Amino acid sequence: MLQWAEETVLIPSHHIYFAGCNLHCDFCTVAEWNEQPLNVKALDEDWLLDRIEQRQRQGARNVNLLGGEPSVSLPGILRLLSRLRIPARVVWNSNMYYNECVGDLLHGLIDICLADLKCGNSRCAEALLGAGDYLDVVRRNIRLAAEHTDLIVRHVILPGHAECCLEPTLKWLAAEVPGARLSLRGDYIPPARAVAAPKDYMTDHEIRRAVDRARELGLNVIQ
Repeated sequence: MLQWAEETVLIPSHHIYFAGCNLHCDFCTVAEWNEQPLNVKALDEDWLLDRIEQRQRQGARNVNLLGGEPSVSLPGILRLLSRLRIPARVVWNSNMYYNECVGDLLHGLIDICLADLKCGNSRCAEALLGAGDYLDVVRRNIRLAAEHTDLIVRHVILPGHAECCLEPTLKWLAAEVPGARLSLRGDYIPPARAVAAPKDYMTDHEIRRAVDRARELGLNVIQ
């Protein structure tokens, strides 16, 4: 579908959703697509290629590959990209939690990397995402993506996680990938059955403080 809720520099964006994910985020909003991916009907590649051309004619600025997590569908995505019949900017919309070889295979095929950076420490990553090694893996992949793609890092601000997640994330970005664009999202939705995830919404004041702090560190904040 054409999506208008992404970052301004991307819209209208042609979203192509792939089922399945390699994380178990306690605050996931699309879990029903990802918990049983083998129950989802396989996409017809010819049909999808026709839709890509249709959305380009309708004004799509890119082809936005997302999930879940697109890397779990990498073989099919590589085949799809090899068959694109028209030039289109490709967005890799990812949680960035994957082996280094995934980045190698995508090299030269991806124009924009829209990279999630969800947590700022391993303890929160284990509790919220079910992946204690999340931070090391994702930071490595973001650094590598910065070398050969137009990088946008997205951080969804979590209520109550300013010191443990937001601040370390902002400082790491300022030190390691200062040229990247940063999207700070204040649209966190507390899940109905949260276990470790925050149970509140972000306030406008908290969001403004986060943006001010990012700019104080010299980061390029985008809407």
